Parts: sequence; C-alpha cells; structure tokens
Amino acid sequence: PPVPHADADRFVNIWIGSAAFSALTWFNPYMWQLSNQFNYHDKWMLFEQHHWKKTRAKKQPYEFKWNKIPKEVRDSYYYNWPVYFP
Repeated sequence: PPVPHADADRFVNIWIGSAAFSALTWFNPYMWQLSNQFNYHDKWMLFEQHHWKKTRAKKQPYEFKWNKIPKEVRDSYYYNWPVYFP
C-alpha cells in the first residue's frame, strides 16, 4: 500500500521550499541570524534588574553578578558576539 502522506503535491512543495531556501542562503548565508529571538545579554540584564529590584524592596544591598565576571571575559563577550548571539 502507498504511504498516505507521500502524495505528489507534497513532494513538489518540499522541493520548491528547499530550492527557495537554498537560493536565499546562497545570497545571504547568515540569514538565520536575523530571526534569532534569544538575546542572551538582554536576558542577563533583565535577570540582574529583577533581582536588584527584589533586594531593593527588602532594603538590602545587591552585588551585580555581571561585575564579578573577569574583565577579559566581559570584553570577549562583546568582541566575540557571534558566539553569544547565534
């Protein structure tokens, strides 16, 4: 018996889609970077802000974790941004 989801129309649509994707990535190989929704630096800063607000509400001091990271690592975070922003 034939496979129910292997009709000719779907086969053609898959090839059209893969050809279009190949053509787009041929001209813009880093197209996948444009749709990245994970900005880890912003998430880190929101995390810091959230905990800072909680400790301020309790009237306690807060030490920022970003400042505890060695300066070399912080600088490489900005220079090597493709590693952190895939």
